[in-house]
Amino acid sequence: MFLSPSNLERIFAAIVALVLGNLLIGSARESWTNYWLLKDAQQGVAEVTGEAWSGHNVVSYAYRVDQKQFKGADRRSWQDTKYANVQIGGTSVVYFSASHPWLSLINRPRTVVEGLPVLILVWMIEALLVITVVNPRSRWALKMTGARRVFPARTTL
Repeated sequence: MFLSPSNLERIFAAIVALVLGNLLIGSARESWTNYWLLKDAQQGVAEVTGEAWSGHNVVSYAYRVDQKQFKGADRRSWQDTKYANVQIGGTSVVYFSASHPWLSLINRPRTVVEGLPVLILVWMIEALLVITVVNPRSRWALKMTGARRVFPARTTL
């Protein structure tokens, strides 16, 4: 069974839209955390519990707020050289939100949204991909199969 070119475009656009959507959701989550840490951060002490698989120099840590234990993961501190090389079992500074204590980072954020121009571009591409999934024949749809569009000739009155 062969798929038509418009169905192939829909499938490809849906896959790419899902991947980009996942990146956008992660960025929104990061922005929400950054907002609260910039608004009402408090400094605490975290114990490094392990090396995280999520990236280079990322560690898992645990910290306590009001007799409750919370966990997080972030890159080792680049803002304070005292904690730059902390190992498993060592302690590090941690910043957590006073109103949302489960939100924390080892490195205090500088802005709420980092890379805003890139995010705007990704949102625009995401919108075009959704248009392509809904109606691949739309003039706003992305043409990914190499098919050329034929526009009617203009007539003057």
